[in-house]
Amino acid sequence: MSHISQTYSDLLAQLMQLANHQSSVSLPQIHDTPTDSAEVFAFCQAVMNEGERHSSELWAAHMTPATSSASILGQVIAGLHNGNLLSAQLYPLLHKIEQQLISWFCHLFQQQCGHFTAGATYANLEALWQAREQCSNQSKIVYGSHASHYSIAKACQLLGLQFQIVSTDEYDRILPAALEQACKQQAPVAVVLTAGTSACGEIDPLKECIAICKAYGGWSHIDAAWGGALALLEEYQALFNSMAEADSLCVDPHKAFGQPKPCGLLLYQRPLQALFEAEASYLEQPPQQILPGSYGGELFLPLWSNIMFNGVNSLRKQVEQRLLQAEQFAEQLTLRSDWWIHQSCTGIVCFQPDTANNSLDALLALGYFSRAKVNGKDVYRAVFANPHTQATTLITALEPFL
Repeated sequence: MSHISQTYSDLLAQLMQLANHQSSVSLPQIHDTPTDSAEVFAFCQAVMNEGERHSSELWAAHMTPATSSASILGQVIAGLHNGNLLSAQLYPLLHKIEQQLISWFCHLFQQQCGHFTAGATYANLEALWQAREQCSNQSKIVYGSHASHYSIAKACQLLGLQFQIVSTDEYDRILPAALEQACKQQAPVAVVLTAGTSACGEIDPLKECIAICKAYGGWSHIDAAWGGALALLEEYQALFNSMAEADSLCVDPHKAFGQPKPCGLLLYQRPLQALFEAEASYLEQPPQQILPGSYGGELFLPLWSNIMFNGVNSLRKQVEQRLLQAEQFAEQLTLRSDWWIHQSCTGIVCFQPDTANNSLDALLALGYFSRAKVNGKDVYRAVFANPHTQATTLITALEPFL
């Protein structure tokens, strides 16, 4: 027990050191005249240092990966280009890159059409917008689980839809029988399934749930913002064959493929229905029937640059490395403790000591782990989003508590 107390004291000392360092850097004030360059550069360096934690072997708190130099180059090019693809005819090279990537993603996820978004929050909203307009049964009900991303409930509120929660199993996966029963009582406008829940990274039973949704005339949408990374791995092709049956799905390369934000995609099986008319005579072509308005290379040039310079295999190896470290972390934790442990196939490991240990919370503020709820149970979670994160280093951090 004294060993744990000493470790907790050491962690508190680290936190105090970190807090003191952060408080010693003053935010430059806004003036009518330029701020002293040295002051601005010093603060910019502190901001960069703050983000370096994402490259640490101990970073496992959230779905925020380290980014490659090739991706950063793409961000710089996007900023220098600054074109608006609402006028795609003015930027044919940028348009070709966009279409090349969309075609690649459509092939990868066995979908027919798609476009880039700023992230899954926007993609989920747009998918439900299409579902509302195309549904033939006049329903306002959207079914999902309590583990659905919070953006689903937000989208339903914006669209005048009603989000209803379907029962789940012990790891927050939708129960097909419960979905079937709900659909019998009220046919849905849409069913939202998750491939990689935020808390523990689990995947709903996609094939069964999509079939149920179709039987009742609903739009099936898959939120694969996190779990979509598995599409690169051959051993998960059966899973993505099931995804191909959905009406739409979204994926976030800024989570799944280690890219900088913003970068998301909405993919769908048929061209989107025209949802609005707009007077935009200043454009040579009418605006697309999609949620994004003005946008440019910031959504996809970092990803394109990364693939061009490093190849798709580099993304695949990153995913494999993340999953390997998650597996090793779960194995070592199982060998060294009798804690409750759950490992998902998407690279999240949740755990909880048998008895409360508030000392562990000191690791949260350092970005080693985060807290979540699984089936209503408070747990710690390790998110292997960063290929630099090392299972052995995280186990060493936990060693005094085991």
